[in-house]
Amino acid sequence: MNLRIISLTVFCPLAVAAPQAFAAEQWTFCVASEAGTNDVWISEVFLAPVARERLETELKSVLERQGHSHIVAQCPQPSEDKVAVVNAQTTAEEFNRKLGSVLHDMPAHDFPQRQ
Repeated sequence: MNLRIISLTVFCPLAVAAPQAFAAEQWTFCVASEAGTNDVWISEVFLAPVARERLETELKSVLERQGHSHIVAQCPQPSEDKVAVVNAQTTAEEFNRKLGSVLHDMPAHDFPQRQ
């Protein structure tokens, strides 16, 4: 019986840590617009370091620090499928171009903030 207790003690922490160690990368991008203007910012596709709600708040803050106001930011739910995320980003760019928006790039070094 003591051997079973020891083996559970040794293997249980590994079982808990394993999902975190092998978690798949999650990809996303973000879009922001300034109310009352045609300005739209679309970020590059990136690994999502935090929850999307926090990313939206960070993007809004970055643009407000640059002097923009009334920013609405949205980031799609992160996905393991990077190709699908890239396709969604491309679709967002095409859609905003058709609406006559003035597109601004959001380079990776500007957003998201690195932890």
